[in-house]
Amino acid sequence: MAEYARRFSELAGLGYGLAAVSVDTPDRSRALAEQLALPFPLLCDPSRDTVRAYGLLNAAEKGGIAFPATFALDRDRVVRFRSLDRTAQRVDLDALFAFLRGGTASNVAGEPPRKRITPGLREFGRAFGNAFRRGLKSPKP
Repeated sequence: MAEYARRFSELAGLGYGLAAVSVDTPDRSRALAEQLALPFPLLCDPSRDTVRAYGLLNAAEKGGIAFPATFALDRDRVVRFRSLDRTAQRVDLDALFAFLRGGTASNVAGEPPRKRITPGLREFGRAFGNAFRRGLKSPKP
């Protein structure tokens, strides 16, 4: 989400909006949105109805969280781009922006290219600080 936040003005310049969905409670989502200074809404789905409907529920992790995913919908709410990702591998935003500009966003297998996410010292520090402040809580299914 942090990379989307950094590139939000570029996305808005293409005429697109953005929203993220989390299975966290509104209080936890609000804290995350503030921490990351998200310029877009972080919607809450603690019942997991939406992530389940889109086939994104990762029931094996932390009591049921959403797999990372990116969807681009047109004005008629038809999905025009979809990338179902994993924790350590996400859609490459340059490929997504190329698609949104009318280019291609697929590799030879028809899948959008992904880039490996490797957390740095800063991300580990942030995770440790959050765990220390808020405790190691898992979302309730």
